[in-house]
Amino acid sequence: MRLLPFMLLLAASPVAAADPSPQPRLDGRWHGLAAQDVAAGLWWAGPAQRDASGPDTLAEALSGVPGLIFTPAPGNGSAALIVRHGRSQPELRIGTLGQPGLPPLLAGLFDTDLLLAAPPGGLGSAAGEISLSLRRPGDRLAGLGEFAAGAFGSRRVLARIDVPLGRSTGGGARLGLGGHFQHDLGWLRNTTTGERLNRGQRAGLSGTLDLDLGPTLSLALTSVHARSQAGNLPAFACNPNAPSMCGGRFASTGQLARPPLLAPSWGPISADLAGQPLGQRADLALYDLRLVHQGQRLRLELAAGLSRQTGRLGLDLADGRRLEGLVGLVGPAGLASGGYGLIARTTDSQHGADLLAAVDLGVLTLRGGAGFSEARRRRDQADTQAGAVLADRRLVQSMASRHGFAQARLEPGHGLALEAGVRAARQTLGLDVTDRRAGCAPCLAPPGPARQEQTLLTPEFALSWRASPQWLLFARSARSARLPGWNLLARTSAELQLLPAETGWHHQAGVKADLWSGRLRLDASGFAARTRALVSPLLGIDPLALAAIPRLDMQNHGLDVTVQARPLEQLELAAALGWQQARWTGAVLANLPPGAPARPLYAPDTTASLSAVWRQPLVGTGSVLVPRVGLRWRSAMAVAAGPVLGLVNGLANGIASGGWQAAAALQLEIPDGGWLISLECENCLDQTLTDGAVAGLPTLNPPRWWQLRFNRRF
Repeated sequence: MRLLPFMLLLAASPVAAADPSPQPRLDGRWHGLAAQDVAAGLWWAGPAQRDASGPDTLAEALSGVPGLIFTPAPGNGSAALIVRHGRSQPELRIGTLGQPGLPPLLAGLFDTDLLLAAPPGGLGSAAGEISLSLRRPGDRLAGLGEFAAGAFGSRRVLARIDVPLGRSTGGGARLGLGGHFQHDLGWLRNTTTGERLNRGQRAGLSGTLDLDLGPTLSLALTSVHARSQAGNLPAFACNPNAPSMCGGRFASTGQLARPPLLAPSWGPISADLAGQPLGQRADLALYDLRLVHQGQRLRLELAAGLSRQTGRLGLDLADGRRLEGLVGLVGPAGLASGGYGLIARTTDSQHGADLLAAVDLGVLTLRGGAGFSEARRRRDQADTQAGAVLADRRLVQSMASRHGFAQARLEPGHGLALEAGVRAARQTLGLDVTDRRAGCAPCLAPPGPARQEQTLLTPEFALSWRASPQWLLFARSARSARLPGWNLLARTSAELQLLPAETGWHHQAGVKADLWSGRLRLDASGFAARTRALVSPLLGIDPLALAAIPRLDMQNHGLDVTVQARPLEQLELAAALGWQQARWTGAVLANLPPGAPARPLYAPDTTASLSAVWRQPLVGTGSVLVPRVGLRWRSAMAVAAGPVLGLVNGLANGIASGGWQAAAALQLEIPDGGWLISLECENCLDQTLTDGAVAGLPTLNPPRWWQLRFNRRF
């Protein structure tokens, strides 16, 4: 009954039906289907949505995905912490390649063709997939230019150009180049040193060369380079050095981001780490090759890729209030040697190749493939406390995988479609440990085997029924599995755990609808999932997170809904709701350490977003005035495995309170010239929320942020 007034408004509106926004076609395990025809609950956005909202990063662009927490990693803002439905670190793809880092790089946002969030799958990633598809170069000269400037000295440049290189009888060639640069002066005030921290510095370059080698043969070469020096150090709403001063965002570390020459360092650690200043940097390189033969019924594809991510860290994750009793410290006591220092140099690399085939037999479509991949993670890392060395070691984890899959889709008629597939992977992991402390006793060593080998079998099944051209009903069930390896942040042999395989089933059923000639689009699905040996979202982020946490099993069920509506020609509405009940299961609760939350981390019961846009033509000017407003809500969520000091409006046991955030923009569009001018703000009401925690200290969301942005497509 509550929907009746809205439905009557749609039916009675005198304006012509709005053209539906174009649906992307999804390759790979989605069989090239349109998004609304896929038997899975998906969230997607195209380039028009990117231009309208102007996000800086992939995390901002995906803030409306139901049930998704995507935030800079606590402590290290150059990395990403991603959790959906309680499962952490889904595969994060730029183009066709997944990022190798754990945690992955949180890069600035390139010009995109498609943003996609997909559920876990037997043929996909164990925890789901998030992909950023780069714009493919077209057959004519085209491009994009964008410049923005605003609060905290921020500057941003985004550019892309497509250049046709000629066409011959055998085919043609197209080159696409893109890049972005972001810089600001930081929004976190360090009241011990006077510096501004959490600077947002990101840059990237991308290039794509498409070659038509013949009528049915094509080659695509892609290269992506990205860098981030963005920070997310522990922060407090009240000044630790003057507790009565509240309402801001303060830090109290004594470490300097720009130390003078020969300044006191972290302590007597390895020489290659000792000179690392406070801050972080991560660099990512991706190289991808796709050779495709596309016949009338047969498609063959050779895919090969190489990726490498390097990082440098100098993080102070504690102050004197977390070190009381150690050398008599009381109060914030910003130390020049750092409170809890995490100093590291990291390298993550991966390469692999796959041979894929698909054949269309009419009512039956078959896909299959086989391939290999190899990966290596190296951590040169030291942990210090008030200048005393706790650990200084080198850990190298290697992984080799041989895998294959088969998939079938049958369309017997009457709108029915049946899908089944299975993936088998033989994975081998190895660990090499070097304790770099002189005269260490005892030296760091794995308490168990330094090798793991396992075969992972992950089936997937789906059923859909196109009841009418407007309605699709679907159900999907998939098993997922992955080997997380060892805790590479371990400081002692006891912490150097070989984590068990994470396995689980994810079931989903829902409905999709395109109504009133595209003026109302709906994607609603319910899910139920059970996961054994859940991987912590803080794996690879917090050195204290896995020290005493046992194997944990999770069960979850919930609902994801996204709606887009255009009840009037000038009015556009969008809403998303994610509701879930992620809880520990089995005998886990009795084994939880004291103070640990009784629910999985970064899995709030409710996430919601609502946006409204009014498009008002300015008669006689050829331009359109566009005011926009958006709201986002998150309920309380657990952010740490124990109590957190200085939690903003916090609850017990590391659970941070929820809250609203508002965004708004006033824009002027000039469609004939391809221009967009936008004055916009994020967190417009300057709400302070705890987004995460590391080593028992909170990290906060950025304060109110505004910018003026100019965008032109040609």
